[in-house]
Amino acid sequence: MEIVPIAEESLGVRSMALFVRTRDTAILFDAGVSLSPRRFGLPPHPLELRRVQELRAKLLEYAAAADVVTVSHYHRDHFTPWYRSVYMATDDHTYVEVYKGKLVLAKSPQGINWSQRRRHYGFKKAVGKVAEIEYVDGKSYRFGRTTLTASPPLPHGPEGARTGFVVAFVVEDGEERLLYMPDVQGPANDAALGFALNAAPTIAVVGGPPIYLNNVEWATGVSNLERLASASGLRTLVVAHHALRDLDWKTRLAPVFEAASRSGVRVETYAGLLGREDELLEARRRELYRLMPAEPKSLEEGGEE
Repeated sequence: MEIVPIAEESLGVRSMALFVRTRDTAILFDAGVSLSPRRFGLPPHPLELRRVQELRAKLLEYAAAADVVTVSHYHRDHFTPWYRSVYMATDDHTYVEVYKGKLVLAKSPQGINWSQRRRHYGFKKAVGKVAEIEYVDGKSYRFGRTTLTASPPLPHGPEGARTGFVVAFVVEDGEERLLYMPDVQGPANDAALGFALNAAPTIAVVGGPPIYLNNVEWATGVSNLERLASASGLRTLVVAHHALRDLDWKTRLAPVFEAASRSGVRVETYAGLLGREDELLEARRRELYRLMPAEPKSLEEGGEE
């Protein structure tokens, strides 16, 4: 199994885009990249704007090689929109380059909030003209000797979170078992932890807990990530996404690193898998403006997700 990190916070943007190739198929997980329109009261620094363009180009390169493209949920950093956006490095036709002719395995519109339902409607209307879209919640697919299994809907964060639900995926090719679990924020809920442990992955790519969780939710997210880091058979844990929007994320997740060390599990980031240092550009936005002064200009409006 070949695993190629495409874009993510450790690479300087908001994303969890990941390319996986087995002997039978090629899958592009969550083909989106974006920037936070506002962080620390500042719009994206010019360095971030260049980075999102670079990683959009990389995403398009790997999209061309993919047979399957997933949409775990309808936050803007997890799919390519059908409209022009500076902060997502798209024009009116970028989505065609990503999705045309692919099997698109997407979260159903059930159990998502109003803003995600609106995006789902636009996504289905546009992408449905160029690709086959299947709702994947709780289903399994076989491609030769490779199986791809989607979870039932899992909470986007703590139980009852207003941000709705996501689907996670497991890829198994007879040699490796990869768990791809975006935006579960820890996992900060028992359903996501149960799915992760039952999957018995050899490699787990997990959206870690964000700093804005309250104390109880944070403790749950960290404790559950510790349990996953100690799971039998796991060799590599990739901590990703929300957790890396904080410069002190490694210190805050020290119990996870300790649990992994005791179990002989390697903890990595997307950048680490590529042999690179983490570049937490969003978390460093204030520092970037201080070190490389630029006039803060908001180039478009938009929400955080």
